[in-house]
Amino acid sequence: MDSNKKYWKGLEELNRTPEFVEKNKHEFAEPIPIEEVLSGAGLASRTPRRDFLKALGFGVGAVTLAACQKVPVHKSIPYLIKPEEVTPGVANYYTSTHDGHAILVKTREGRPIKVEGNPNDALSGGGLSAQSQASVLDLYDQNRVKDPQLNGSDAAWDKLDNVVKSQLAAAQAGGKKIRIVSSTVNSPSTIAVIADFVAKYPAAKHINYDAYSYSGIIQANQQSFGKAVVPHYNFNKADVIVSFAADFLGSWISGEEFTKQYISNRNNASLVNKKMSRHIQFESGMSMTGTNADTRIPIKLSEEGPALVALYNALSGTTLPGTKKLTSANADKAIILVAKELLAAKGKALVVSGSNNVAKQVLVNAINALLGSYGTTIDLDNPTNQYKGNDAEFVAFIEEAKRGEVGAVLFLDANPVYDYFNKKDIKAALEKIKLKVSFSDRGDETAAACNVVAPNHHYLESWGDANAIAGFYSVVQPTINPVYNTRQAEQSLLIWAENPVQDYYTYVRNNWTNNLLALGGLSGQAGWESLLQNGLIKTTPKAASTVAFAGNLNAAAQSLATSSTQLTAADGKVEVHLYQNTAIGDGRYANNPWLQELPDAVSKVTWDNYAAIAPKFAEKLELAEGDVVKIEANGYTVEVPV
Repeated sequence: MDSNKKYWKGLEELNRTPEFVEKNKHEFAEPIPIEEVLSGAGLASRTPRRDFLKALGFGVGAVTLAACQKVPVHKSIPYLIKPEEVTPGVANYYTSTHDGHAILVKTREGRPIKVEGNPNDALSGGGLSAQSQASVLDLYDQNRVKDPQLNGSDAAWDKLDNVVKSQLAAAQAGGKKIRIVSSTVNSPSTIAVIADFVAKYPAAKHINYDAYSYSGIIQANQQSFGKAVVPHYNFNKADVIVSFAADFLGSWISGEEFTKQYISNRNNASLVNKKMSRHIQFESGMSMTGTNADTRIPIKLSEEGPALVALYNALSGTTLPGTKKLTSANADKAIILVAKELLAAKGKALVVSGSNNVAKQVLVNAINALLGSYGTTIDLDNPTNQYKGNDAEFVAFIEEAKRGEVGAVLFLDANPVYDYFNKKDIKAALEKIKLKVSFSDRGDETAAACNVVAPNHHYLESWGDANAIAGFYSVVQPTINPVYNTRQAEQSLLIWAENPVQDYYTYVRNNWTNNLLALGGLSGQAGWESLLQNGLIKTTPKAASTVAFAGNLNAAAQSLATSSTQLTAADGKVEVHLYQNTAIGDGRYANNPWLQELPDAVSKVTWDNYAAIAPKFAEKLELAEGDVVKIEANGYTVEVPV
């Protein structure tokens, strides 16, 4: 790094405001004369006699009080027969999986203490998110649900099982629907368990619900190519990358994977070989990805759609319906220049959008099809399974419940009472459902609305597996015995479905032995042990194919023109851009202090939400840093500091 560069801690230091200058003078209000004391001046130093006596009195008093306390006795019981795999002071490592990433868990004396990336991970090659790093802290969280609960009171597992099974049977017999609502499930064994549960209760249906949804991409690919998937993006194969508010180095889809791909074309070797990729970012709020772009073009949130239409027009030489100029002349000019760069990189270009709007994603698909990106930088044949949430199915579930058609709902790793945008609707729906089960290991908002809480194990206490992307399978294995009286959610489903195999470890192992080990050329006991040691298997991916775009471009463009008009702020109003924090995510990690203390990648703010306002606009509104503002939008109100 250039040593001549100057860095500032904030705008106050950069602008040398009077408040900063004054506070900087008095950073240490009363200098402590350490040097004088150590030099022999001793009590003759400038330390006031009163302060000295105060400190001395507190110190002596504290020591005296401490000496009066009875020290508790902790008996240390040595191993009579030491486990072969445990050597005190020497760490053991186990393979496992978190959020689809293959990981290594460091343990000491049977306790997990650190999570690291598995170098063989197909997604990030050993990279790991802050959330995975901090996940070990959640294991020891005192706020975890420690026992199963019925109607708000602790209960025995046997009693809970009897209640749930009887009410599930009653719902089935009464013609009521049963719904399992979960965040995206990409575990082959969990999917098999849910299928067995549905076989037992044919009225049941599984709904994937993601708080931060990518349903728009899935629907757009269904409309454009007949494939309802989130594709696998290859940023490492792109010479020109254009992003419309997709924070792909942060929170968008698979940040760790995309970061590894991205830097492979933007490192020192790329510079030496003169083959560094170009990156242009269109966005309203500053993101971590935007800070790394070669060119960043600020545009309003309401103009992302028109900007995509303008880019398609520039690439194709046509004019789609609803085309309109952008309010920023610089952005209009940039669109023309970006189109030229993309055409020059045809076959090695990639355009992405962070929006969940189906019409925007249809336009993105059309642009990438024009550029020949499918089969190179975009792979529809080996899609990612990290997000499969279906917004339409979840909305349909709410409507069914409000009509009284749902007799039971089971929430697995989902907290819609907290993170669904329409809390009034979800609460009204739950009030009509007789049996409400939460598998949450914490007393979250959805668990509080349920009459049954069957607390799930932490993943470090669990067996399982994952299939995050096509052709890549990883295993989940426990690194510690359950800390509390919890039970794995899959085992609860097996028990309630009266499955012949009710031990989930046995179920997982049978599934791998019968269906999955052979995919990696493994078999039998030796194959199972090899899997546990390596943590994963990889299969040969399918050849990525080119596809023909079959979406309705005119309808998408017209829809974007309409929505742009609706989103444009009226006179005297401003547009609000919300983004997902890379540490806290959709809010599920809000109870983890390590992640709360992790500074935001751009603002460096910790422990709080805030309103990021441009300095000139803040000056116009007579706002200073730290002022609290009230933001009202779509019937919601929030107060946050500037």
